Amino acid sequence: MAIPHRPLLAWAAALLLAAHPGPALSGEAEWKMLVEQANLHVQRGSLQQAELFAREAIAEAERSFGPKHRALDQSIATLGLVLRFARRFPEAEKEYRRALALREKALGPRDPQTAILLNNLADVVQAQKKYAEAEKLHRRVLAVFEKAYGDDPKTAASLNNLGAVIQAQGRHAEAEPVLRRSLAMKEKTLGPNSPSVAHTLNNLAQVLEVLGRKAEAQKLAARAAAIHRGDKATSGS
Repeated sequence: MAIPHRPLLAWAAALLLAAHPGPALSGEAEWKMLVEQANLHVQRGSLQQAELFAREAIAEAERSFGPKHRALDQSIATLGLVLRFARRFPEAEKEYRRALALREKALGPRDPQTAILLNNLADVVQAQKKYAEAEKLHRRVLAVFEKAYGDDPKTAASLNNLGAVIQAQGRHAEAEPVLRRSLAMKEKTLGPNSPSVAHTLNNLAQVLEVLGRKAEAQKLAARAAAIHRGDKATSGS
């Protein structure tokens, strides 16, 4: 099964603090420190420590800001991120759904920050092989990103994710045009030698292999391998 695109996850994590609105409040510095430490420990692979910081961030948000403040949904999303990296997918799903309910209430269902949570929820749902539900979530994300960003790496990543979940359901012919659109958008916005381009090339190669177009699949896989090696002038299919 093709795996979902990961750079969108890093972009989502970066939004957690940047999106925090309003003037400084009592407890804000402590809350920010806890979220920063949770994200730092995720990057280091210290997931037990990250979980402790994320849970304390939730408690601090509840104490300092109350149940309707954006800090709470951001803290819960941070815990979801930690659990996702720990591959504790049912627990991550529970936390993402909790954060999503708060964010949809605060920002609405069509806000790009809401779509970030939808994407992360789709990932953990897909990891549990609930492909039909994951597809619905990825389609919601794509609709928001297309409207908000147009041709953009985030939209291209969403297309890749949608193509991957369609592929996971065995609908390879349907996945092909979605992945080709993702590939074209990535080449346009990131350049032909981006590792993200290689990711979609490999997904598309897997689809073509199943469809019996082995020569074309091998060509795309070879191009992806060249990108990973750092070879130049790998554009073209």
